[in-house]
Amino acid sequence: MKRTTLLALGAGGIVLLLAARRREDDPTRLGLPLDGNELPRVTPRGYFGAPRAGPPVHTHQGVDLAARPGARVLAVGDGVIVATDPGLGLVVRKLRLDDPGRWRDDAQRSVSAVVYADLGRPLVEPGQRVRRGDPIALVWSRGFVHFATKEIRGGREVFFDPSEAGLSYRLASGDLVS
Repeated sequence: MKRTTLLALGAGGIVLLLAARRREDDPTRLGLPLDGNELPRVTPRGYFGAPRAGPPVHTHQGVDLAARPGARVLAVGDGVIVATDPGLGLVVRKLRLDDPGRWRDDAQRSVSAVVYADLGRPLVEPGQRVRRGDPIALVWSRGFVHFATKEIRGGREVFFDPSEAGLSYRLASGDLVS
């Protein structure tokens, strides 16, 4: 009896371990945008939809993640760095994901592309392939990275809050968004 219970627990443990490993290897499972294991923190005015005086007047189409200047900015998934208009973002890199992905299985939306802006020194150029976790740039001296997620809707790319794809982050107030 005892031996059967141990075998059943052992088999269950193996199944859980394999399931966790499968999630880790799943190309649709996204990683963190910044080096380290800490929950990203959004700067005081860097939340999604924050009003911007401009010029031009607009709403913020991503989140500004606080980071140590010189820290590594990481690819959240496998894909290709594609050429993009820098817009208001100074140094920009756009990652088109091989497969749409999300951070949590229960997320409402999937990410097809990520825009990293206000970067310091870029480490990759348009046309280069990257894998999840590869460094793509260094954080600029301002101490934040603009991080925006996009999905394909109606044949066009549309920005949306990364929390809707399951990215958890803290606001400057300390409130958790997930």
